[in-house]
Amino acid sequence: MRISTTQIFQTGIDQIQRNQSELNRTSLQLGSGERILRPSDDPSGATQTNQFERIIKATEQYQRNIDNAQPRLKQQESLLQSGTDALQRARELVVAGNNDSQTDETRRYQANELRQLRDELFEIANTRDPNGEYIFAGTNSLEQPFKQDGAGEVRYEGAEGTGSVREVEISPTRSVPIGDTGADVFMNIPENDGRVTAEIGGENGLGDGSSLVIDKAEVYDVRELDRNDYIISFAENDEGVTYTVEFEEGPDDPPDLPANETFVPGESIEFAGRSVTISGDPVDGDEVVSRPAENKDIFSTLDDIIAALEDGTGTRENRANLATATNTALADMDAALENFNEVRADVGSRLKTMDDQTELNDDRLLDLETAVSEIRDLDYAEAISRFNQQQVALQAAQQTYTETSRLSLFDFI
Repeated sequence: MRISTTQIFQTGIDQIQRNQSELNRTSLQLGSGERILRPSDDPSGATQTNQFERIIKATEQYQRNIDNAQPRLKQQESLLQSGTDALQRARELVVAGNNDSQTDETRRYQANELRQLRDELFEIANTRDPNGEYIFAGTNSLEQPFKQDGAGEVRYEGAEGTGSVREVEISPTRSVPIGDTGADVFMNIPENDGRVTAEIGGENGLGDGSSLVIDKAEVYDVRELDRNDYIISFAENDEGVTYTVEFEEGPDDPPDLPANETFVPGESIEFAGRSVTISGDPVDGDEVVSRPAENKDIFSTLDDIIAALEDGTGTRENRANLATATNTALADMDAALENFNEVRADVGSRLKTMDDQTELNDDRLLDLETAVSEIRDLDYAEAISRFNQQQVALQAAQQTYTETSRLSLFDFI
């Protein structure tokens, strides 16, 4: 084997450079605390680390979504509580207004307070969040959802229907609505019990001298219930007052309906699966319409009872109208309160879901970060030991090169 001086020198330099490179790599590892500085250090580990980091970033984004959505839902929950308080106060005023101890003057005071409560609900419905978006406008959150015309009628102009509420993803498989539309909260409230209702019929309401009062309307047999309108008409004869039930638009197979039955105040009138309880003294020509319940907004409910209170009780008809309006308003306000409670319960469920998901996200992040740490992070004890060994190896290579560089074949001639 032929050995040249150049080969000896190059071998020594190469050894020094290799030792220096390994020492520098270990030094960088110690400085960064990471074992994998570039993919070539551990291709499999680098691939796993990148996958875990993508999952970590996605989980952190889900958590940011939760953090941004929770304040808005909590604000809505607080608004619903305020609306519930206002409705409960309104209910107390309605009950008090129908009491015979009240005068027309005190009823006007109560009507004025009810109007203020109505305005409070209107303000609640148009509340903005800290970002300036309307809470109850759905996806059309930059436009005022509730507006009032010159006659005082409230209309909803926010988003409605499918996709009307924004949803945020809180996990790869779960998303949560971050609000409710004003239509669902304040407007689309089923009348009475949500199935049937009753109201004074005819163009002029009650006849002169009538004191007919609708106490309640309900379902007694859901199997017989249909979607038709029925008219209960009253007539006077020598034997007293009788009633007859007819349908406005006849069904193909009409049920048996009462005809010329003696009216007994406070006794329910039953037909077509429904029951209407009427008290007072109806007169000839009085009519009551029994119909399927429709949706009614809370503002109209308050407007109706306010008008009845302001009309006072100067005549028998006014007194009866107030009693009927009170019964109707209480039933509709109870439906509105139930709707508020259902929406609040749903909001609370969403907040609970977010709290649970936050715990899951925290556990997931901890597991992922632990896995990444095990793959990427440096074992300091092993690295320091290796660093010391590499220092010794580098020093030995440098000393060997120094000694070798002094040799010459002429020294042996």
